[in-house]
Amino acid sequence: MDPEYADFLRHADGWPAVLQDIDLFGTGDYGSDAYMEAEELVRVIEDEAEIKRGEGFSRLIPIGASRTDIDILVMPCMAESKRLAEVIWLAGGEVERYRTFSEFFRGMIAENYAEADALA
Repeated sequence: MDPEYADFLRHADGWPAVLQDIDLFGTGDYGSDAYMEAEELVRVIEDEAEIKRGEGFSRLIPIGASRTDIDILVMPCMAESKRLAEVIWLAGGEVERYRTFSEFFRGMIAENYAEADALA
C-alpha cells in the first residue's frame, strides 16, 4: 500500500464528502456495498478505457467514490510497498491524475476553497 495513503488511513481513516459527494474510503468501508460497487465500476472502466498504470503497477484499487455519480478515485496496486502511487480520478474515463496521495489531497483542499469562494 502507498505509504502516504496508509498514513492517511492511520490518522483520518476515511473522509466523507472530501469533495461534494465524493467520499474517501476508510478501513471500515473495504468490503462494503459502496466499495464493491466502486470495484465493479473500475472493472467496467478498465474494459472500456485505456488507463496508464505505470511500471510496476497492476490493477486499480478504489480509494473513494461518489455517492450519487460515477466518479471514482483509484490508486494502482504497487509491486513495491514503499513506492508512492498516483491517484487517478475517473468518471467514465480519466478526469485528473495526481502524482502522489499528498498532491491529490492538496488538490481536494484547493477545489473546496474554490467552491467556497464561488458561493461567497
